[in-house]
Amino acid sequence: MFLHYFKYTIKTTLRSKESIFWSCIFPIALATFMFMSFGNVYNNTEVMNPVKTAIVTIDDKVNNNDIFLTIVDELSKGEDKLLEPEYTDEEKALQMLRDKDVDGVIYVDDKIHMTVREEGYEATILSTFLNQYSQKQSLIENIAKNNPYALNEGIVSITAASTNACRELNTSNGNQDNLVNYFYAIFAMSCLFAAFSGNDRIFSIQANITSLGARRATAPTHKSIIIISEFLASSLIQFVVECITLVYMIFVLGIDFGDKIPAIFPILYLGSACGLAIGMIIGALPKPASEGAKIGITVSFTMVLSVLADLCANGIKDLIEHNVPIINRLNPAALISDAFYSLNVYDTYSRYLNNIALLGGITVVLCIISFLMIRRNRYASL
Repeated sequence: MFLHYFKYTIKTTLRSKESIFWSCIFPIALATFMFMSFGNVYNNTEVMNPVKTAIVTIDDKVNNNDIFLTIVDELSKGEDKLLEPEYTDEEKALQMLRDKDVDGVIYVDDKIHMTVREEGYEATILSTFLNQYSQKQSLIENIAKNNPYALNEGIVSITAASTNACRELNTSNGNQDNLVNYFYAIFAMSCLFAAFSGNDRIFSIQANITSLGARRATAPTHKSIIIISEFLASSLIQFVVECITLVYMIFVLGIDFGDKIPAIFPILYLGSACGLAIGMIIGALPKPASEGAKIGITVSFTMVLSVLADLCANGIKDLIEHNVPIINRLNPAALISDAFYSLNVYDTYSRYLNNIALLGGITVVLCIISFLMIRRNRYASL
């Protein structure tokens, strides 16, 4: 009987247009609209892009500034390049500046100078670069003029003074874009939407709510077999739906969820199971007795949990964490989004595993309570 209920739960769920819409189509559509709204905000505002620069050489002075041009070429190489130079004449360079095709123009003359379009980080970068170059050039020329024998030693000292004494350590290869929290919250909401399927599973075994429940109440099959088989079938379907959403976000929208993709799957399964458990316990409540009222409670409850997990405004979860952290420990949506965050940002799994453990514990407790509530149901007549 277990396999029978498992199979038919999958069939009935897949035939439910409402379940497919809210569990799959709606999260995908919401993620698409969010991406269209601010998907590239991080790259446009927080990531430092190379400074587009026009390089103009005046007359034959270029021969006296080979070192400077070599430095420019070195700074324009690699993924983290500082400059994006374009060598041209003065007339074209100024036209490019007016057309905003470049951020500044560097004139390579006896004295290197520049012109910028407007004040900003691009102008600051160019100004700092030229000032440092001029200072070091002046120092080296003074040493060569006053004490040529100390030139090599002076160059070494100047180079050492410019070297960063700190070594950069990458603790994570994850996405540092804080706007990705919205997409974590979408997964949290989508997992909690499994509560509607949890409602259906409980309604189908309650004789006072549905005709199917009345028929099942007279069947010899134990309620525990029905509940467990339908819970596992529904959680499997929801998990597959979440995986489809994950694939869509990664390969279609290009959302960066870090380099620990396999560890995301436990989050999706436990999140789906927790959403089902929430729907089951709401469906098992003795009051309100009507199906519509319980669905209304489910909608309200899941949306409140999702909002508290940063679905509508980034920073709500962090505000709660600093003032009433217990709410985040009991909010499945917050646990799901925080598990994504910790997996993406931290190099250890301790915070991730803590979120997973809490999520699993909440799921088990809710399942046990809902089963005990359903088991006590008795009907005077059917």
